[in-house]
Amino acid sequence: YYNREVHSRFASHLLKSGKNEEAKIEYLKLLPDEMAFQALEELDTEPAMISEALIMKKEWKLTEEFLSPIVENATSENTDIVLMKHYAQALAEQSELKRALPFYKKLYEQEPDNQGISWWYARCLESAGQATTAENIYLTLGEKGAYRRGIILQNRGRAMEAAEVLISSNEAASLWRGARIYDTAGMTEKAIEAYIRIAEMESSYKDDAAYRAYILSRRIDKINSNVPEEVLSLYPAWMKRIGKEPVMPGIDEVVYDIPDYLKMASQYEKDGFVDAAAIEIAIGSKETDLEEKLALGDWYMKKGEYYNAILWGIRSLSDKPTRHGYELAYPQAFEELVIASSQKYNLEPELLWAIIREESHFKHDAVSWAGALGLMQIMPPTGKDIASRLGLSITDEDLLNPEINIKFGAFYINSMLNMFDKNMDKALAAYNGDAGNVKKWMESSFGTLEEDFPTAITFTETQEYITKVMNSYHIYKWLYD
Repeated sequence: YYNREVHSRFASHLLKSGKNEEAKIEYLKLLPDEMAFQALEELDTEPAMISEALIMKKEWKLTEEFLSPIVENATSENTDIVLMKHYAQALAEQSELKRALPFYKKLYEQEPDNQGISWWYARCLESAGQATTAENIYLTLGEKGAYRRGIILQNRGRAMEAAEVLISSNEAASLWRGARIYDTAGMTEKAIEAYIRIAEMESSYKDDAAYRAYILSRRIDKINSNVPEEVLSLYPAWMKRIGKEPVMPGIDEVVYDIPDYLKMASQYEKDGFVDAAAIEIAIGSKETDLEEKLALGDWYMKKGEYYNAILWGIRSLSDKPTRHGYELAYPQAFEELVIASSQKYNLEPELLWAIIREESHFKHDAVSWAGALGLMQIMPPTGKDIASRLGLSITDEDLLNPEINIKFGAFYINSMLNMFDKNMDKALAAYNGDAGNVKKWMESSFGTLEEDFPTAITFTETQEYITKVMNSYHIYKWLYD
């Protein structure tokens, strides 16, 4: 049962026992804790070991702060190349490309055959307005440089040349951009070829590319591949969009016995030993079969810990689709509140559950990196606007209240549905990516027809979001209707 405090004590014990190298390894694992920094300094740990540990954890800002006094003040004669690489990477990962430029220039001069360094050096040159020099470097990188080189060519108005470069890559993002150029230019068959290539690989573009290939092939009445429909058949939302019924899995019923460790955990909790119960579950759940996954899901569901219940439900479905597993993975949590709000705003409760599931996994106190709050992830300014419309006064903290959050989320999605003629894809895109952007996407060359809209969205997050929510919506309808 992992506990950071126990880990810290273990590292301290190693240090006191004179096992310095072993202690060093444990303290590196404990970064970025301040205590770990201090201990590593006392152990005279090589700066490169510390910066590498921070980079492994993607602590870019801390890596920059740690290395800045070392690298920025180094002379040409005593510069540590490894530290410079780490420092340049930390800056680049924070989009501080202009600051990273002089360091990548030095690194490129020393290691011109290092493709990673070459690529980042070219990116830094781009940010500094030196696109021609950057393009020449990308050209030497072949497929690895195709995406950025294609963008440079496209920005210069050389769209067809850019498309050829972009589709020379096997990276999904590059192929997608090339396919879009052909699509916009009316070169439909070339666009379809590129979309199908994307659909055949694993990436976040896979299902969108399959859909685009499907509808374009249908428009020109030339279907040469089964790949698009095979991909789309895995997603209820996409199947509905192409006018076909989703193929839902066959599900079995499973009866299980409660594992001994869950019985023991229940007794610990009953006796007031909550930490002991947590340890018992952590140890017992290391390796689980289908029945144990379902039992763990039920354990958390009964405690109202829906987030963990959903995780165990999802894990059980990976083993075997069962009705019980689906009910854990797609719970009807906060049922009274959801039903009340759905009736008030004339919404299907399945839509609200689907939004809550994808927004927060039913964590009522969820806070996103952008500051969205609660079950339906409402931004504070949006919450205050909704409150004003409803004649209420709220604080940001009130948005963590399930009743308020669900009511406000229902009000908002209902407003979006009314704005976009009850089109669920557009309403969900507005819920996630703003109504103003939805109007722009509708007016773009990719959004002119109703069926085009899902792939007219230019925000990757929003593009994925509407399909995730609609998949959940259709599963809720199938499961509980």
